[in-house]
Amino acid sequence: VGRFIPEGHGEGGAPAARPSPHPCWLREPLSQRVVLERLDNGPVIAVLENPHAPTVTIAGSLLAGRAMEPERPSTPALTAAMLERGTARHTRMELARELEDHGLELNVEAPTSSPTVVSFSAQGLAEELPRLGSLLAEVLREPAFPEEELEKLRTRVLGLLARERQETFPNAFGALTRKLYPVGHPYRRRTVEEREAEVRSLDRDQLAAFHRGLYGPASLVLAVVGKVRPAEVIRLAHDLFGDWNGGVDRIPEAPPALPPAPGEELIEIADRPNVDVLLGHATTLVRGADDQAAATLANACLGQSTLTSRLGVEVRDRAGLTYGIYSRFFGTLHLPGPWGIYLGVAPENLERARRLCVDIVGRFVEEGPTEEEVAEQRESQAGSYTVGLATNGGVARELVAVLTSGEGLEALDGYPRSLLETSREEVAAAARRHLHPESLVLTAAGSIAGR
Repeated sequence: VGRFIPEGHGEGGAPAARPSPHPCWLREPLSQRVVLERLDNGPVIAVLENPHAPTVTIAGSLLAGRAMEPERPSTPALTAAMLERGTARHTRMELARELEDHGLELNVEAPTSSPTVVSFSAQGLAEELPRLGSLLAEVLREPAFPEEELEKLRTRVLGLLARERQETFPNAFGALTRKLYPVGHPYRRRTVEEREAEVRSLDRDQLAAFHRGLYGPASLVLAVVGKVRPAEVIRLAHDLFGDWNGGVDRIPEAPPALPPAPGEELIEIADRPNVDVLLGHATTLVRGADDQAAATLANACLGQSTLTSRLGVEVRDRAGLTYGIYSRFFGTLHLPGPWGIYLGVAPENLERARRLCVDIVGRFVEEGPTEEEVAEQRESQAGSYTVGLATNGGVARELVAVLTSGEGLEALDGYPRSLLETSREEVAAAARRHLHPESLVLTAAGSIAGR
């Protein structure tokens, strides 16, 4: 938000001096203000002081996602979910009460969109940082894996899987990944039956063994943003994690994607008249690639927004085939995931929507975006990235992302600049490199029979 400065002359007739507005904390290059420290045992600690907010956010990650356990890919998610359910010092209820009494939040998860990592976050008032950090370290380092909590978690997960059988999007997306990736690939989503079998079979000793083998400082990245002093944060990190050992710092090589084989899989789910459709193929784009900005802009012009991107304008507005349509690169951290189009359609419009989408992608790849499309998306994407850094949490998460991906701190300031400087020709070249209409596979779930 800018400051209004009158353009007219003052009473004395001379032009009024135009004062320079004081910069807000985000106008300075972020990369120059981050204090970065690597502890002797491996963890990378990034600290950014924001004196204008009385809070603090901790974000972090380590290599313990399902890509690290291809034989039992449900193990990482269950292990992460158990960390907050009791430690060597606190039961689940005691831990929850300690957090609630001091207004703190803590979360650990194995995100499906980033299969290599476990992510965690914690936040509260800045004055609570020692307590917050201590609880986070306890959860990461000393989980107890109590049997009774594992059984509660098992029941909850099995209930979610039972519900998933009737949900259209998870069925369509899972089928797409099985068309694109072989068994053992981190992006291949197994069937509900396969996941149910593993969830039923796992015991606390297996989860504890996975934790002992994968959790450790070797790949730990930690970002702390808020009203804190960097030197004090680094000392606290030394105290909490400096004597920790173990973990891994390499990702197992994933098997290659399956050869392109255009086709379809239709999944019948009763009483679901709106069919969820995915059209997708495997890609090679990873975060930090030289053409990441150009590929992001290509997808944004084609399908980022239901309302303004080309797919939305042609399929939704002109053809009237859907209320919602978008395209995405589904995962780029460490490993390239699929690119795909999602839309919801009536069963009788499925084939027409497929043909139209393939045609639009084909023309987009052949002709490239217009100058107007690229100009609009440059401003939109760069602005969205910058707005995402307007909070402690947004900055902390992005710090972890750029350090985990190997981009480095320079990306915090350089990425929005690269978006603004990318030419139409570079966007068109990225579209030709990453989007392949001839390889699109269709999967759909809903009440399709009789269409």
